[in-house]
Amino acid sequence: MWTIVGLLGFCAVVMGVSAVVAKMSVDSLISDAKALVEDIDDADATAAHVDDMRSSARNAHIATAHPIWRASEVIPFVGDDLRAVRLLAAAADPLIADVAAPLLEFDLSSIGPVDGALNVDAVAQLGKKIEQVAPVAEQTNIRVIAEGIAVDDLLPPLREPVEQVSDGLGTLADAMRRLAILSPQLSTMLGADEPRDYLVLVQNTAEMRTLGGNPGSLLMLTLDNGRMEITQSASEQDLNSGREQSILPLTQTTEALYTDRVGRYIQDTTMTPDFSQTAQLARAFWSETLGDPGDAVLAIDPVLLSYMLKATGPVELADGTTLTSDNVVKQLLNEIYVRYPGTTPTDRTAQDEFFATAAGTIFAKLTAASDGLASLVPQLAKGYEEGRILYSPMDATEADAISGTRFGGPLTVQNNTKNTMLGVFVNDNTEGKLDYYTDMSVDVSSDVCSVESGQEPTFTVEAKYNYNLGTEDMANLPYYVSTGRYFPKGVKSTNLVFYGPAGSTFVSAKLDGQEFAPQAGVNDLGRQAVLINFESEPSTSHTVEVTFSAAADQKYGPLRVRSTPMIKDVPVANDSAHCG
Repeated sequence: MWTIVGLLGFCAVVMGVSAVVAKMSVDSLISDAKALVEDIDDADATAAHVDDMRSSARNAHIATAHPIWRASEVIPFVGDDLRAVRLLAAAADPLIADVAAPLLEFDLSSIGPVDGALNVDAVAQLGKKIEQVAPVAEQTNIRVIAEGIAVDDLLPPLREPVEQVSDGLGTLADAMRRLAILSPQLSTMLGADEPRDYLVLVQNTAEMRTLGGNPGSLLMLTLDNGRMEITQSASEQDLNSGREQSILPLTQTTEALYTDRVGRYIQDTTMTPDFSQTAQLARAFWSETLGDPGDAVLAIDPVLLSYMLKATGPVELADGTTLTSDNVVKQLLNEIYVRYPGTTPTDRTAQDEFFATAAGTIFAKLTAASDGLASLVPQLAKGYEEGRILYSPMDATEADAISGTRFGGPLTVQNNTKNTMLGVFVNDNTEGKLDYYTDMSVDVSSDVCSVESGQEPTFTVEAKYNYNLGTEDMANLPYYVSTGRYFPKGVKSTNLVFYGPAGSTFVSAKLDGQEFAPQAGVNDLGRQAVLINFESEPSTSHTVEVTFSAAADQKYGPLRVRSTPMIKDVPVANDSAHCG
């Protein structure tokens, strides 16, 4: 009996010590990871953090890999939790040692910029490193998936962290796989072999479109052996915008939801959530009057420019205007229309020139930033996550590498397995720049976890749209902000387009609590989509609720929402965040 008691006591001590070591190692790993973000531009500090992270990951793995820990996994109530910790600790060890460490040990400063150009040879070397480490991330992710961690069976404090780590591992493996595909092209994309041209759509988010805003300003960005330059700029006045017929054939669903304006006006090409379609239309508009549309199409917005300015610092324009991360959005989306109201062709030309000059000057500053890429990458990553960077290449390898990502638009995934994605998109119907005064919040819910077998689950999206223009400010609005041609001055007409889950069916809609029949409803991108129009007086709000149903007895991942990237963030309240 005493032998048994002694063994149990010994096991308890070992497990206690192991748990403490694992906890301390994980805490140290997280601490070093956070510090690494701050010190990423310091090679010596980065190396020190990498060594510490490698050691912490190894210690956590050793502390949870011994036979006593494994034997404890049969204990009721806590066994699944111990197993999950062991599996993730085992995954962290090779990820840090064989993926993160080799990448972080690469000297990012070698990429530059130096004398206004990026080092294309260093970029090629980074690509080779990515090719070497990507298989490790993929194999580690496959092992974790094969082991099958049942998150719902874990104790509540562990569920969210384990889910986040598992999802993060999947995201990392996917990103590494895509970068490995792209790696042979990286230097080519920077113009290593020959100049590379990118058609850039600068979306004006003061006049909302599904993908962000009215792309009335276009730039040709040329990269030549790592050197970046704006070689041409244009506006809708330089293109055959306002055509009698669409410049390219549109899909029936696009035309039903957004009308043929998508193909008749360059300003409306971003109404569709399918950026590949937008890119084809933009290329056609450009080539019709201006020639070669380049090798790829890129879309950005002024909010992304504000993020870039956080990395580069302020820029000064030729007219003496200083643009900073704090004022660039206001300058481009509101102040410019006070300066040039738009009542004459001269005003409109001045607006276009200011917009193009501002964007071009900020791009030029990218390859002159003293801190190099270290300060810029986090800002670009933030813009990507918010849907403010869209990219559609003509090259088949590049297209394969980014297929299914947010570069192609908000709804590129056509199933509900990992996430059950819903969409809420804003399109201005007024003619003006009144979206500068708007914001929106979204609430989503579902009965997918409580519905009985054989019954179709429902998914409800509620959007609250606020028009914040003060009534006292209506009379002083510049002409280009509110033309008053189709609606009274200061009155705003808005189209909200709701997309249900993949394979969904429209059930019902309400506008401000009253039943409402949508203006259009079709199946677009494999999803049911409905359009609801309403008008807003200054200082008013509207609430729109749309419910969809989907197939019974299928797997539905956690609810997620993609929305138009507005000037202000769109907060999402999710009543079923972990239900799927």
